[in-house]
Amino acid sequence: MHLSLHKKAFKKALLICNGYEIYHDDLTDVVDDLYIIDPYHQKQNYLESLEVFKLYLKKNDINASAKIIYASGLENKKDIKEYLDKEFYICGNNLHKFTFLSNPYNLDKNLFLNNVVLPEVSKKFHYKYISKKKNSSGGLNVGNNRISSNIYYQQHIPGNTYSVSFLSNEIESQILGFNQLFSVKDNAKYPYLYAGAMTLNLDERELNYYKKWIDNFSSLYRLNGFCSIDYKIYNNKIYIIDINPRLSGTYRLYKKQYKNLMHHHIGLTSGKLLSVNNKYYAYIVLFAKDDCVIDESIYNLKDISDTPALGELIKKNMPILTLNFKSNDRNKILIKIKDRIKSAMEIIDCYNVDLEYE
Repeated sequence: MHLSLHKKAFKKALLICNGYEIYHDDLTDVVDDLYIIDPYHQKQNYLESLEVFKLYLKKNDINASAKIIYASGLENKKDIKEYLDKEFYICGNNLHKFTFLSNPYNLDKNLFLNNVVLPEVSKKFHYKYISKKKNSSGGLNVGNNRISSNIYYQQHIPGNTYSVSFLSNEIESQILGFNQLFSVKDNAKYPYLYAGAMTLNLDERELNYYKKWIDNFSSLYRLNGFCSIDYKIYNNKIYIIDINPRLSGTYRLYKKQYKNLMHHHIGLTSGKLLSVNNKYYAYIVLFAKDDCVIDESIYNLKDISDTPALGELIKKNMPILTLNFKSNDRNKILIKIKDRIKSAMEIIDCYNVDLEYE
């Protein structure tokens, strides 16, 4: 996939992600020639191997002068990540840093003082723990898998899952906002599959507490660009679940709330972000409950994105499309989410979503 527009800040760039639509417009504003590798929307998987990836680069004349913007898709692709780090400039954080920090148990123990902690881990199965594969993403390879190698067991922390989205410039951070995360409902294979998020409010005292910890974390590891941290709150402690030093799903919430968010991520500016509104935003990703073929009925759904083509076959447990929401009132957006999921389930064979605020 290739897009060419007028001359911009970057001559050529390659976006690697599972689901390109949320980044597309922001990047075409700053890149002359934008190339996209998106396994979710391309028939050929150009990330299948390093050899296939190199052929793609050669065919499209993508060399070291091109910038790399990474969001997702390189999980367990160690050789491709090492090659990109060696040969290209990665906007935000390089892939070695991303891989290292994606495992929160690699972090300096001095960060985990007072009320910020990590869940306990074990190499052996325990009924109060959940299995996690190293470098898992989006809730994939998280659950009750006791067969696969390269897994560990993490203490299950009850309650809602939250995230904080922020920008970093290696020294300090700017918190963009806090979110509640949602997962699919009644999916036996992927019980923790990530299915969307909703923005939340936080009072000034809590904001300052989080910012101090994130500033320490950002400066210690010299973070750059858009990042997010998933966490839970239980027994008055903050449990760090996952760290995402990269573009992630909650970017779509804040690109609407702040001006020029992508400019900050790729290093075109380092000033404070300007908020353009104070609305509540949310999105829900609908996953196929079984293999399904897309027909015209999806056009009955309002404000959707990541839309598949008519006649496209969507395999079981793969994303179908995204529902988008906005409102000036938190209670109203909660009602919208519930009602529109119900309407979507009447049209397409998709999983319900576990709305933990209910």
